[in-house]
Amino acid sequence: MTKDELKGYFDKGMVALKQALDKGGAASKEALDKAGKAATKFGDESILKIEIQQFKSQIKKDKSALGELACKAFLEDGSESLAASDENVAKILESIKKAEDEIKSREEKLQESAAKN
Repeated sequence: MTKDELKGYFDKGMVALKQALDKGGAASKEALDKAGKAATKFGDESILKIEIQQFKSQIKKDKSALGELACKAFLEDGSESLAASDENVAKILESIKKAEDEIKSREEKLQESAAKN
C-alpha cells in the first residue's frame, strides 16, 4: 500500500467519522432541546401548582377571619345577624371570590399544558 492510498483511506475515514459525529451532535442537540422544554414545562406547572396552594391557603385564612368576625358580632357585640353587605364581611367574601377565580385560571392553564402532551 502506497503512502497516497493510505492517505486516501485515512481521509475517507475522517470524513465518515465527521459525518457520524455531526449526526450524533444533531441528535444530542435535539435531545437537549427536548429535555430543556420538558424542564421548562415542569417548572411552569410546578409554579402553577404552588400558586394554587397559596390561593387555597388564603381562602382558608379568609374563612377563618370570617368566622372570627361572626363570633365577635354574635358573642361580643350581641348582634343577631351578620349580612354579606357588611363592609368587613364584603371585603372577606370578595377576597375569597378573587382567590377562587385565580385558582380556576391556574387549573385551566394546567389542563391546557397537559393537553399539549
